[in-house]
Amino acid sequence: MWGYELPEWFAAQGGIAWPLLLCSVITLAVLLERALVLLLLPSLAARDLQLARQQCGQPLEPRRVRRFSWQQGVDLLRSHRGVSKPQREDLVSVWLLDARHYLQRRLRLLQLIGVMSPMIGLLGTVLGLLVMFAGIAESDKAVTPSVLADGLFQALYSTAWGLIVAIAALGGGQALGLLGATYIERMQQLFNRCLLMLDGIGDEIPATTVERPVAA
Repeated sequence: MWGYELPEWFAAQGGIAWPLLLCSVITLAVLLERALVLLLLPSLAARDLQLARQQCGQPLEPRRVRRFSWQQGVDLLRSHRGVSKPQREDLVSVWLLDARHYLQRRLRLLQLIGVMSPMIGLLGTVLGLLVMFAGIAESDKAVTPSVLADGLFQALYSTAWGLIVAIAALGGGQALGLLGATYIERMQQLFNRCLLMLDGIGDEIPATTVERPVAA
């Protein structure tokens, strides 16, 4: 109808090929979208942390910042410097919870695809084997190793495809989740220092010193 024929390896999998194709497209789209979100977040290198600590003690100035970036969190603390310390801590906790949800959005979908795609692929292989053996049973010709090998080769396509999708979904999802959690932890450390500065304690945390006994 459209003047386009499906590839032989795709058509050999039958109806199972379409769910696997859908899982592949969703996995690729989610991985690219989540990776783009993390790449667009401002970095939290040592120089950025020093800049953020300096901003904590300065008056708030209107500026445009990216959603759930450390600049937005710092501005949130600076705009609420007049409230009590427990209220500021609750405010930071709620904001960090929203940021974690934003950075890890749709990662559970990748986990679901990572679990389901191998099962879908295995189902395609089993159905392919059933069709192959049904055709052999109805045929009057001699069964040769080449016939069996060709049928098994086509039936195993779906299992291989499902495993590839699962590796991409689970591996990519875990990597993105780890990067997002690391970013949240570094922001939490930064906000803890900002809270201390707003309370007038200062930027540097005093080191613990141990007095040595004087020799007699």
